[in-house]
Amino acid sequence: MTQASGWTAVLGRAAERLRGPDMLQVLALFLAALLFVLAIRWPSAGDSNEAWFAVAQARMVLLALAALGYGAAESWREPGSRRSTAAAVMMFAVLSAPFDIATYAASYPAAPLWWAAGLPFPTTLAYYGLGLGLGRLATWARLGVVLPLLVPAVLVFGIWIDVRLGVSVFNPLAAPLAVSLVDGLVMVGLASATLVWLARARESGEAAA
Repeated sequence: MTQASGWTAVLGRAAERLRGPDMLQVLALFLAALLFVLAIRWPSAGDSNEAWFAVAQARMVLLALAALGYGAAESWREPGSRRSTAAAVMMFAVLSAPFDIATYAASYPAAPLWWAAGLPFPTTLAYYGLGLGLGRLATWARLGVVLPLLVPAVLVFGIWIDVRLGVSVFNPLAAPLAVSLVDGLVMVGLASATLVWLARARESGEAAA
């Protein structure tokens, strides 16, 4: 199988995964939540427009939570399923990008557009990889039954650590608001590690076949 046909197959499976009932329900809730935030934060006539700040923060938190949750749920499934779900979760970032870009143009935030528009993508993949690791760890520690509680707990713990240390690494509330070299490097590094993990799983599966 060539690399191009391999990616085509992955994208096809991702589209099929995105049409699954569970994924469609989560995606609908995700977009509805962003619409709700936009509606309540859109200013009245004459007021300054700061809707982007709330939308960007809500989008990042929801993307991180969805990626963590799906990563944890898929951690012990076959490699093809993990790759398809990773690509489908990345579509959450793609489909929600118009909310971010439209409100950015109206709010004129200090964070540059390349940062605001680009950061959600490696962040989503990074949190999916963290979810895969969390699911493996929870199963090994026989804590699989409380995995639905561990997913938000890990996100809250990351935010708490950032606040205590005064840095922006795992805090999706602060990440989109200002450029952070540490945050960018960590997210890109974790996203790259996730890609390597998924690719190696694919190679192992092909070798076994």
